[in-house]
Amino acid sequence: MTQTYMNRNVTIGSFVAIITAISLFLVPKMFVQADSLTAVYFFLSRIQTNINGTTNTIEYLIAAAPTQTIPTAGTITITFPDADDGNWCRTAGALTVTAVASSIVDLASTDWDIDAVLPNSGSALTSTCTQGAGASSSDVITVSNVGGLTAGTTYGFKLANGTAAGVIGTDDTAGSHPTTVQLQSGATIDSSTFDLELVTNDIVTVSATVTAVPTVNCSISSNTVDIGSIFPGGAYSTATHTISTSTSLATSGYYWASYGTGDGSTDAGLYKSTATTYLLPSTGSTTIDLTGIATEGFGMTVSDPDAGGAAVVPADFSDANPGTFGALDRTSAGARLILYQNGSQASADNSTITYGAKAGGSAEAGSYSENVHFICGAYY
Repeated sequence: MTQTYMNRNVTIGSFVAIITAISLFLVPKMFVQADSLTAVYFFLSRIQTNINGTTNTIEYLIAAAPTQTIPTAGTITITFPDADDGNWCRTAGALTVTAVASSIVDLASTDWDIDAVLPNSGSALTSTCTQGAGASSSDVITVSNVGGLTAGTTYGFKLANGTAAGVIGTDDTAGSHPTTVQLQSGATIDSSTFDLELVTNDIVTVSATVTAVPTVNCSISSNTVDIGSIFPGGAYSTATHTISTSTSLATSGYYWASYGTGDGSTDAGLYKSTATTYLLPSTGSTTIDLTGIATEGFGMTVSDPDAGGAAVVPADFSDANPGTFGALDRTSAGARLILYQNGSQASADNSTITYGAKAGGSAEAGSYSENVHFICGAYY
């Protein structure tokens, strides 16, 4: 009895095994060809959170290279995170899809360099976005009527708001957003999942202020002054002109300096260059007093342009003592400071320059002259 029972079990088991083997042989095998994309990038024209697609718009540009050849009449789908429902697809509906041949983020001579525009399958490319609703449902963008795709070729296309319906934006949370791009035609599928990174604010506001250039305006009223006739042993004579200064409010002040030419070697002063030569010098101490009986020489004074304001006339060139003048020296190395101001002013400072000259009893008769050089500048 026992032997008989075991034989029956063996017989039944063998029968089941045979039937199973026959079934596996007869039932067609189903193969799904799925690979990762060779290369992909997803260019967002804005990486700021909560782009609403209306007052703030955005475009997506995708470049993708399949690992295997994808037959014609396929689709491309972009699937966003489940938690981002309604933020990437702000309004469900048709989007504008445009095939592109290049982008600014192409890496030349790599798989991330767009080789060709995304082809269509005979009908124009179309795209729609649908919104996720709750768990296990995501915002999805589908591009349809995709033509055949060659393995290793990188194709490019761009998505933007539709003319009437679909509106795209960004999620309202900064950070990582894993996104999947899938190329499919029938059972042939290539896909990759990668991160889209968003920041709270993607705009840096750069500001600058263009400041007016500090300026100083200097002018001399006349370039020729005639003291007139001076008699040997007589009184001193004078002649005048004015200098004027103004600065911008951005300028910290100004200065005037002066020096003479004289006889070209000895000293500054009024010089008779023809025989017999003679010099009424601007020499001696820093001031020249021409009020004395046996004195001669040449000098100048400068009036205070603002009567106790910021402008200053150095004491040597003050006009407070009639007949006393500041002495000049020769060459720029001997220039004397005659007027300055620590501070700016909008209106002009006008100052009177008074030249004084006196000839001693032994002075030669004839024509005398002096070239007085003026230098004006500013403190910036």
